[in-house]
Amino acid sequence: MKYQSELRIYQPLAAFPDAVQAEYQRAGRRTRGEIEHEASQRAQRRLLRDVADPFPHGRDLVRVLRMPADDGHDAALSEYFCPDEMALRCELAAEQLAESMRPQIFSVLVPEAARQANVKRLAGRIEIDNVEELHQVHTRTAVWGVPASWFALVHEDDAMTLSGDPEAPDAVRITVRLALAMERARHAAVVLSLHAPDMDLLNDLTVLVTWLESFHPDSVVELDYGGLHRLVWPDDSAFDVRTAIEALEEGDTEAAMVANHRMMRRWLPVRQLGRAS
Repeated sequence: MKYQSELRIYQPLAAFPDAVQAEYQRAGRRTRGEIEHEASQRAQRRLLRDVADPFPHGRDLVRVLRMPADDGHDAALSEYFCPDEMALRCELAAEQLAESMRPQIFSVLVPEAARQANVKRLAGRIEIDNVEELHQVHTRTAVWGVPASWFALVHEDDAMTLSGDPEAPDAVRITVRLALAMERARHAAVVLSLHAPDMDLLNDLTVLVTWLESFHPDSVVELDYGGLHRLVWPDDSAFDVRTAIEALEEGDTEAAMVANHRMMRRWLPVRQLGRAS
């Protein structure tokens, strides 16, 4: 979807099963632009199919992130990998949709034959002992917005990628080491539990931390604005969330409310666009 943000986890190669490591290394030969273009083309082909089948049929795309070593002394770049897992994510989305939609409508949108075929393809690809791990996908998505809990993971001075013209970029992505992202999320959760325990953000952070804990400790987190950057960039949301958390910690409720209102004013028109049609 054009106006969809994504939160991705990139793990080191050693975190993946031996059976897929060679495949992931080959994926590193492709540029990020090539991967994003193919992902877009695949989505269009699914929409234009003659039959009702929302599930992907091909193998997963793999995004590769290259970053310098933590100590900054190693000139070589370390590689981190994020499998798209589109078939698995579509199946999990179908589970949620089935719980919230009338069966007659669901069967039209998601034909049982197409879903069973997707499950069969998944069974042939995934070898897993704990079925709960199937829900620990590497990518989380949000439409017509970026959750405030995601902004709690990043700061405005974190590594940022602006592809194309910096004044009007084609893409905006922020990356941060997983350990640092979890430290920030846990700190924010503690502050909220003490000073604003009724905020929905506290529950969102708790769920998010549990998800982050399931990955390799040397992983990297990437917040990708997707097409939303065209509506809000330059964006100060990471600064606003950090300011609100720090203000709550210092007992300055008024400053926290001001920061929260700044963010709400910025994203409210975006959400209204999502409901416009």
